[in-house]
Amino acid sequence: MNIEHYWHDIDSRLEQLLEKGFVKLPSLSIFDLDFLANSISDEMGSLTFKELGSAHKNFLDSLSVDKYLNPKLIKIAKDVFNFKGDISNQYHVARKVEPGNSKEMFRAHFDSHLFTMVLPIKIPEITEEGTTGDLIYFPYARKAPSNEISNFIGKAYYKKYASKEGMEKFSSHSQKKVDNFRDYEPLLFIGNTTLHTNYPVSLGCSSYRLTLLAHFFDPSPKYGVGGLLRLIRNR
Repeated sequence: MNIEHYWHDIDSRLEQLLEKGFVKLPSLSIFDLDFLANSISDEMGSLTFKELGSAHKNFLDSLSVDKYLNPKLIKIAKDVFNFKGDISNQYHVARKVEPGNSKEMFRAHFDSHLFTMVLPIKIPEITEEGTTGDLIYFPYARKAPSNEISNFIGKAYYKKYASKEGMEKFSSHSQKKVDNFRDYEPLLFIGNTTLHTNYPVSLGCSSYRLTLLAHFFDPSPKYGVGGLLRLIRNR
């Protein structure tokens, strides 16, 4: 497996990221995703979220994210977004949603971090009418918050869209994108300006849905809005 080739056009893809607010990366199907999903799922047990377990970390190492992606993202963060932190300011978490989980749907939000990457590891098939947890997202739904107060006010304001009805209302006047990730291509987007959420993983799905979420560079202070919300959610 030639990992260098996987990242060969990352510069042009990052240009698309800044232009459109999101970009797709090459498919992860070159990896043994069934084995990886089982390994991460075993580590998670009944948890819906787990921060950077060993199988998760080993996969990011195999993908050489630290070598090929992180240095370029930190340069953009500093040059374009005036980020003052360092490259270690990252948050990695696995998300596993079992069929019928009624909590993990339509929870529309912005991330506190500048960049978010969704890596699809196991995407279920639907065996009857329903949905498989597809990602709904709205690139550049708001301007980047200029400070903690505007970030907090913005997050609070957009909470009114955190429901099925709210998403339908927001979609009526904003450009909605939906990704089912059946191509197993990761999605990289600007986290603090992209409103995003998920459709439910219906009871009729063939399995759980497993994604790895990589968050890069939170401009907020340690105990800013993002950090406090993660602390409250015990993540």
